[in-house]
Amino acid sequence: MCATTSRREAVMSSVIDAGPGRWVAAEMAEQPAVLAGIAGRRDVEIERIRAALPRDREELGGISLIARGSSDNVAVHARYLLELATGLPVSLVAPSLVTRYHRELRARNHLAVALSQSGRTPEIVTVAEHLASRGATVVAVTNHDDSPLAAASAVTLSVGTGSEIAVPATKTVTGQLALVTLLAEAVAPDGADMDRWTGGATAWNRLAEVVAGVLDDTAAVEDAAALARDHKVGIHLARGLTYAAALEGALKSKETTRRVHEGYSSADFLHGPLTVASPEVLVVAYGADGPVLGDVLDTASAASDLGSPVIAIGAPELLSGLPSAVGLPVAGGLGEALAVVPLVVRGQQLAVSTTLELGMDPDRPVGLNKVTATH
Repeated sequence: MCATTSRREAVMSSVIDAGPGRWVAAEMAEQPAVLAGIAGRRDVEIERIRAALPRDREELGGISLIARGSSDNVAVHARYLLELATGLPVSLVAPSLVTRYHRELRARNHLAVALSQSGRTPEIVTVAEHLASRGATVVAVTNHDDSPLAAASAVTLSVGTGSEIAVPATKTVTGQLALVTLLAEAVAPDGADMDRWTGGATAWNRLAEVVAGVLDDTAAVEDAAALARDHKVGIHLARGLTYAAALEGALKSKETTRRVHEGYSSADFLHGPLTVASPEVLVVAYGADGPVLGDVLDTASAASDLGSPVIAIGAPELLSGLPSAVGLPVAGGLGEALAVVPLVVRGQQLAVSTTLELGMDPDRPVGLNKVTATH
């Protein structure tokens, strides 16, 4: 029996008798198995995507992304990767321009990537259908390959896990992050170019192991959650290929703790918002080895100098550069494009543990439903 399977069975066997947070804990525990499955079918998925694209990649007129919620944070990661892969500017579609303002979009020879965990958010399906009718090749990134979104798409990339019961999305988010990474590999004129940013086959094969290590390492999470519990405002910082981790970490903490958490690019934070740093405002910094790690460190240090306590998530250099911070380490060996996944898992741990510290149930945040039916 593999470690990921035994971990999942151990968590699931305790779900019935557990209290608050039992479902989100069980679903978080499934992430290594989900990611191993995606890594195992990576080559097949890449070939499926390439078969649907124009034979001459130079014919692509543009790339557009459609998403809401956690999927919107995954779309931000996809934007960085697809621009790296193709050299084309990548845009986020404003769904309301189609669904409320009834603007027809020109999408001939475009690649449109529609992200929805359920595959049933009405406006995402509507916009995907609209772009397909206007000449776009639509790729769905979802958890359900029998969903309306899948039906509207030329290619469906399915996370391949069971339905999520807890309202906060966990395993579907990290699965989507992995899928948009292999999507970028597929659209790159030379797929090997992306190895610099993913770490290549070796990193893909290590991804599940690194995430399993994060899930098993819970000791430091308790200290981080105790610090977060005592602060009603949190700023989450990252940049570049790890930026999505800050956005997703802030969203998870916001929706489960009912407190104010905001995600920023470390560069944007210096352009004004730095002034909010103080002993009352927690900073959570995410970083992996790469071109922007020093930028995140410098910004977190500036916030610390203004009094903000810091939780440092990720690379050893980030933790050692912020000696007064509470550290949540992540093992190395992954390129930035894949390192964002275990960083997101650390953000999940922080949100769930802080919510439990506050005496609330992270499975059922007040006022939220699993599927939000925006139109």
